[in-house]
Amino acid sequence: MVDNEETGCLQRLLSVGKLQICKFIIYFVWLVNFIFSCADIYIYYFILKEHMPCWDCLFRSYMIIALTVNALMAPLLIVGFFFIYSHLCREIRIVIYATVLFLATWLQMMLTILFAQQYQIVGDVLRIWMNRKSLEFYESRCQCCGVLGPDDYKLGDLNIPKSCYKNGSERDEDLYRSGCSTRSIKPASPIIHVISFVIQYVLVICIEVFLIILLRSKSQPTSMWSERVTERFGSVKK
Repeated sequence: MVDNEETGCLQRLLSVGKLQICKFIIYFVWLVNFIFSCADIYIYYFILKEHMPCWDCLFRSYMIIALTVNALMAPLLIVGFFFIYSHLCREIRIVIYATVLFLATWLQMMLTILFAQQYQIVGDVLRIWMNRKSLEFYESRCQCCGVLGPDDYKLGDLNIPKSCYKNGSERDEDLYRSGCSTRSIKPASPIIHVISFVIQYVLVICIEVFLIILLRSKSQPTSMWSERVTERFGSVKK
């Protein structure tokens, strides 16, 4: 009887110790993850800021989606920290939270893979040209002129804009000869984004481990009670 109680107390102490260690690991991973999430927001914000003048650019819409997803990760991480720290949530809520965090991380990973590719601007260029709007945004940044070249303006009886010239000099030797449809946007280095979603996956794993330890620690008192009942009254046989 005494041995069982001592064993039960020892098991409870071990479970509490494991929970505390797991919580400290989660806090550390959470802090690193939060820092990298803020870095993701910072990077996407400045990319979006650079492309903000181009209202007809599809790339701009992609950046808005990426910035929104990463901005929503911050409150999601804060909620998770509150769950683990306060112990005010039930196990089912932790499971739901871990599932939501996993799906959000998966979406972030897909966006990272998408933006790691070079973005071909031919679709945006054709859309802007067909809408008879200025290609100045791409011409000045990609050092190109028109859709296929400067002749596009000549065929349309249009003046070649200053954005088709180097530094807007309007000199023939500074004219960009290549069309913007052949250009692409080089992606930023995805290292920060990759590290970010990898750390988030680690956080999901840590939360799942914490949940398993928590469930086992709560099941121990029930098993001890069953042992005491069995010792006092014997096993029930049908």
